[in-house]
This record gives sequence, C-alpha cells and structure tokens, in this order.
Amino acid sequence: MAADRSLPTIGMLWMEGRLSFLEQMCMLSFVEQGHRVVLFHYGQVENVPSGVELVSANEVHEPKQFIMNNQFKTPVPQSDIFRLQLMKKTDFLWCDTDVVALASIPKIDHIFGYYNRDTICNAVMRLPADSPALDAYIDYSKDPYPIRPWVEGEEREELERMKSAGELPHASDQEHSVYGPGVMTWYLRQHDELKHASPIPVFYPLPFRQAGQANDIHVREFRETYIKENTLAVHLWGRRMRWWIANGIKRHSFLDRRLRNLGIRASDAPLPRHGRKGPKPIEFPANLPGLRATTEDIRKATGGAMSTALLSDREDYLKAAQAELDKITAGNLFGVNDPPPQGFLRGWDHYRSDAARLNTLALAMFNFAESHRHLPDLCDPSTFMEKLLVMKLLGAVPQAFIADNDMAFERLPDRLTVPKRVWHAHVPGLPDKLECEPGQYSLKGSASASHQISLSLPMDDAKRNEANAQMAAWHKTKTPEGFWTGDWWRVTSKPSYWIEQDQNVGEQSVTEWQFWVIAGCVTLVQVDRDSARGRIQMLHDRDYNYLAHELFFPSSSDTEPKPAQFNDMIQIAETLAKDVEFARIKLCLVGEKICLREFALSPTAGKQKIRSDALDQQLGAAWVGTSLFPNAS
Repeated sequence: MAADRSLPTIGMLWMEGRLSFLEQMCMLSFVEQGHRVVLFHYGQVENVPSGVELVSANEVHEPKQFIMNNQFKTPVPQSDIFRLQLMKKTDFLWCDTDVVALASIPKIDHIFGYYNRDTICNAVMRLPADSPALDAYIDYSKDPYPIRPWVEGEEREELERMKSAGELPHASDQEHSVYGPGVMTWYLRQHDELKHASPIPVFYPLPFRQAGQANDIHVREFRETYIKENTLAVHLWGRRMRWWIANGIKRHSFLDRRLRNLGIRASDAPLPRHGRKGPKPIEFPANLPGLRATTEDIRKATGGAMSTALLSDREDYLKAAQAELDKITAGNLFGVNDPPPQGFLRGWDHYRSDAARLNTLALAMFNFAESHRHLPDLCDPSTFMEKLLVMKLLGAVPQAFIADNDMAFERLPDRLTVPKRVWHAHVPGLPDKLECEPGQYSLKGSASASHQISLSLPMDDAKRNEANAQMAAWHKTKTPEGFWTGDWWRVTSKPSYWIEQDQNVGEQSVTEWQFWVIAGCVTLVQVDRDSARGRIQMLHDRDYNYLAHELFFPSSSDTEPKPAQFNDMIQIAETLAKDVEFARIKLCLVGEKICLREFALSPTAGKQKIRSDALDQQLGAAWVGTSLFPNAS
C-alpha cells in the first residue's frame, strides 16, 4: 500500500533488538491508514514489518551517552530527547511504538493531546521547528542534570547548590519522566501553545489504570466504553500493557481484532520473557585486554554507523572480541593468516582494518549472547551456531556469489526453476515500458531482505510512481542489513534493484522445504508450512526420518508427506552448496516444478538460538571435513 503524501510521516524509535507483535501492530496500523512510517534505531532491529522504513537514529541525533532510567531499566529519557530533535529537524509526527492508529492523522503544525485533565502526553507529538516551546524544551533536555523549570525560590537555590557541588542526581537517577510530559506541558503553557491541544479521547481514550481492558473485554464493549467519534489513535501504555498480556491475547478482544485485521500472529513475534529478575547477566572473562583501536578508529571504519554512545555500551564485547582475535591470529586458527583460494573471498579480507574486524566480531558476539546468555567459544567452537559465527568471518565464499549477491545459475540442473528477472538496474527508477508478460511479479532491492513489494504488470503511471518512490526510499538506506549481522557478502557490491516473476500461485498455500547443507551434505530438512496454516516447523534427517527436535519455532509430528521430487531436491541443494561451508537452500513445489526461493549462508543472520541444545550440538558435530573445520572437536 503506497503512502498518502498528504499525511504526515510517522517517526518512531526503537533503540535495538527484536520487535514484538505489539510494536508490529502499532506500526502497521499507521501504514494501514496511509501514513509513511519510519523507524529510527541506534542498534540492530529485528522483526520489522514490511512497509516500515528503517533509518539510523544517528542521522537525527547522535548522543554522547545514552540516558537510561536506572529504576526501570528503560531508555525512556533518551527517547524523550530524541523526539525533540526529530521535531526540530523534520516535519515528522512523532508516535510511540505503543500507539495504535484507528484513523489517519491530518498534517498540521501542532499535534498533541491531554491524557488527563491537566497534563499533555508526548506519545503523539508534533511541534513546528519554529515553536518557542520546542526551543525551550530542547535547551532543557540538553542538561544531563536537569532541574524542573517550574521550581523556584529557596528550593531552586538549594538544587542549584547541589548541582554545583556535584550532588544533584544525574537524569538517569531522577524520575522516569525527567524529560517527559510534565515538562512538555509546562513549556507549552509558558509559550501559549497549549491552546492547540486535543482533548483526551483523541489520542488517550484508554486510561492507564484500565489498560488491561484492551485485552480483557469484548471488542464491542471496548469500543462502546472508550472509543469516541473524535478518536484517532489509542495509546496502549506499553510497559503496563506488556505485563498485562504476557499470558496471551484473549479472543475477540480489541487487541485480538486489531492483530487479526493486520494479519499479525502473536506467536511469530512473541513478547520477551525475562522473568522477575530480568535476563541472566552475561559473564565476561577476567583480565580482558585493552582495546588497541580507539572509538574514533571504529567510527571511521564503520562509516559512522557505530555511535560513540553505542560503542561505550559495548565496551566489554569489544574487549572480549579483541581477546578472541588475538588468539585466532597468533595461532593461525582457521587459516586466518593464509590467503583464500583463488576465486573466493572472506569476510576477514572484506573488513580491511583491525578496527572493522574488531567491531564485526563484537557485534556477532553481542548478537549470540543476547539469545544464548553466554559468550560463544570462537577458538574451539563445538555447536553449529558457534561455527556459523566463525564461518561468517573466516569462511571462503565464491566470488560469483558476491558479484551477483545471488548464485550463478548457469550450472544448475534443468529440474530447478529460478525466478526469471525481467528488469535489473543499480539505480532506482523503472523504465516507461517493461517487456514482459502480464502477471504477478516482485520488485526487490539488495540492501535488505525486507526490500520487496508485489507488482501486477502491466502497471499504470500511478503504480510506477509508487514503485519508484519505494525504491528511492530503499536507496537512502545507509546501513544495509548485512552491517549489523556480519553478513558482509550482502554489502560488497553496489545496490541492485530487480523485478522477478512471483512464484506464489494466487492464494494457494505453499510449503517451503529448507535443506541445511553442512560440509556438502544435507544434514537437516526443515519443512515450514506457510502462514495460512500456522508457523510450524517439522524437522527430518536426510532420509526424511522425523526428528523430535525444535529449531526456531515449535515442532510438530504432523509432517508433510514426502514429495515425489524429494531425491531431486536433495541433489539440487547439495549441488548449489558444494562450494561453501554451509548453506540453507529453500525450495518449494509449484505443481511438479521445483522452485528456488532462497540461498542463505546465514539463516536468521546467526543470532537466533536453536531451541534444542542437542540439535545445536548434532549439527555442529556434522560440520567437519571442511577447510575451516577439518577435524572433529
């Protein structure tokens, strides 16, 4: 769905990490209403729904340090600061990631509303760049030791004395809303801009203490009770709502209806489960070495993608990566000091400086630790996921794969059908005419796997303009998907855009067959049913014997029948992957034809934990006899 340019662009912020179904629902609700939605981020973000653009938050505001609230362990103060900079530098409408749209919001200079009788909430916010209230609010937010602007007399004198003496608490140790609604309300009142405020029902019809009713009562009763004629959006009070719905979404509730209407299934993007005491802390080795690369070295090596604040937060991971790199190079482990075979490239050589290699390995260790809650052993790896991290940095990849960002198809057997490309370019912009048959196609971009939209050809000028606008937005991506994950092969060539035939057959359900080829042999066959039948993964060995393990999602013994083309699919997968250490080949059957869906060197970018530890060990044990891992551990 193309965005309506007469509506304001929605700006949101997610520091880093996985989005849950709650954030996906809120983002897509604005897309549904015709808004363009831009999600700003400081670190890697996962589960971003199609139709939402990703932009580095450093393009708007690069903080010298992140201000986290120490009481609740949330980045709310930093988010409050960021939205003010967004107001000053863009004409975007700010919305929190826990605001769900019920109607489109008009494009006007002042957009904000009361959440109770006296106070403005900043979850939905738009102030013009020349707003006096905004200027004063920004000046206040620049102080990491703020004193509330309404404090006067002896109380202010005492706080100023404490501030001069270094006794005033830092913003991270002050109230959760140190830069939030109360301060915003005060500045709006002082500069006579409070008159633009919308009444409570427009954005905040659901009171904080009744937040659970979005899930507890029938959607009809919810609407009758809370939704008014002038309601444009509903703020869901995210921190409280996440706690309320931790045990599941109740059928026929307001949330259930919104999720279903938007095609979102909670099980595909669950809420994080941290328990009462939070996630297990990561243990780092004692006596980690000092960093030989400075913060500025790393910033330059990453083109500024890694901010000073983010590097400061990751200092322990950088030191742990330094220790691993020292051991790998000193022992010439995995042939690190030897050149790759002719016609092959490695990530080690792609990252030409020590600073770039250090940052890449630190990111990989952080991603691994976030899901596994411990650091990987990269010098003596035993599990599949540990070996995958080594492969991403030191494994040799054919240049043909790098050059096209895809496999060279001329050597494939006739039994395999690959998507036919009808147009390809390195500059975004479709020609006036496309010489192809009428039908369904996909427009894709190489910068990210999420850069994909459906097209019906032939198309009129309006549809062509929409497609060109989408490609132009993709082209602005400064940090492609491979940067945050170490999938370096994604970013070695200049951006590409192409149109290929759509392999889907109308509304027909298509089962995906994913062949894990380890050391040249299919070791695991992953069968995924499509979303119409539920996100279920069924696992089998090379002979199609069922395996009672779980990969990334719940498993089922209700397996798909073994297809007649199974042996051909095995042979095709092993042919495709014969020149690499590992690949996951995704095939599907359309009628009698075997169709290639994906060739992946790094499924889930190597970040997601395999649910069955025994399977992780078994797959790791099978990864032997290759250049990287010639012998069993």
